[in-house]
Amino acid sequence: MKKTRVINKRNLSTMIIGMVTIAVAIVCVFLYVSKPKQTNKSSQSYLNGVDVDKLQKKVGKDFEGTYLLKDYVVYGETLSLYKSKYGSTETDKMQGNNIVLRNVMTDATTSFTFNGSVDSGVDLGTLKEGIYELYTYNHFEKERIYFKDAFKAKAITTMRRDEKVTSVSFMADKNALKEYGIQFKKNYAFIIVTNQEPNEDIYDVVIDPCGNAMNYFSNTVDVGASTSILDEASSSLEFAKKVKKELEKKGLKVKILRKENETPGYYGANGRPARAYKTKAKLYLALGASLDENVYAPYMLTSPYTNSGLANTVSYFMEQNGLTLYEARTNTTQENGVLYDSYAESDDGKVLEYELYPQLRETGGRATYAGVYGDEFKNEDYKDAYGMYGLYFSYASAMNSQSVTYYNENADAIAKILVKSIVRYFEI
Repeated sequence: MKKTRVINKRNLSTMIIGMVTIAVAIVCVFLYVSKPKQTNKSSQSYLNGVDVDKLQKKVGKDFEGTYLLKDYVVYGETLSLYKSKYGSTETDKMQGNNIVLRNVMTDATTSFTFNGSVDSGVDLGTLKEGIYELYTYNHFEKERIYFKDAFKAKAITTMRRDEKVTSVSFMADKNALKEYGIQFKKNYAFIIVTNQEPNEDIYDVVIDPCGNAMNYFSNTVDVGASTSILDEASSSLEFAKKVKKELEKKGLKVKILRKENETPGYYGANGRPARAYKTKAKLYLALGASLDENVYAPYMLTSPYTNSGLANTVSYFMEQNGLTLYEARTNTTQENGVLYDSYAESDDGKVLEYELYPQLRETGGRATYAGVYGDEFKNEDYKDAYGMYGLYFSYASAMNSQSVTYYNENADAIAKILVKSIVRYFEI
């Protein structure tokens, strides 16, 4: 008589649980392997999942008026468009014009006014996912923007907002939508915005603790504003850590550009600007001290190629929260404690287009003529780069005890309001 194996309930339960566990493990492995990796996600575009039939119906193909542009510049999260080559001595004809974006799939329109400054064009950080046509007004007539030569610019990753980012592509090409059965007569400009998960290699803000900077011309270290009452190198690094902590609370990814015992300068492959460009950050925040004995409170320097928009926002919130700023400004468009950086001069006294502070000039890419001033150790690799929005925040004067005392008593509050202002300006 053949024996039969009797399986008790306990063994049966163990076998079932084991089989279920193995099945779940197999499914998890399959899902992990088939899951799009971050690098794959970053290569995807809004167009990959677009409704082709709807796109073909909605996108404009023929226009009564067209408007030829020749150049563009990216500074922070701002895209500026130009009728002439950027840097021309004459006032660009786009100045004062509205730039109108039409979301092809929804018909929603967004308008930006360009006033000639590199922080006044299309605010890329505010754009929702979609494909946008670009227009401007010429003598009150709405005209479609195009370029003579076709191009596709390097994609821009916006700052983190609610743990999300967008990838922004800017292009002008009559064949841009050819694979979707659409062709144009001219190289019309498009902006394509795609929602993405943040890439851990891309930062939002870099902080430069000023002081301890290598001077490559003399091969010596410039310790900065160092006196018996304040050492710029150490106090800047301490302040940078405070600001970094506050920024990270807002969900931003932040990198400090030097360690305590490091002495990177502002030129070359290991300079602070070079380190910053590698992070693809949108904001370059320099924290430094002054040697002006008349300075009794913090103040800011911003690039003369901007509207001082970020600095003005910082000034407003500082004063709203009872903090004191040095009473100075370059002109009436600026808030209290906001100054433009000065321009360099040639040997014969001619004012040049290059501003003096490398923290602002060498970090703004093409917008601020990075890499083209001076005879040696130029940052040539970044002369055509997308620029970071530069802000130099001078927190105290090493020559004024009142200033140092005020900073020491209010450093935490200053850091918090500085970050609050940055978050408000960039609409984080």
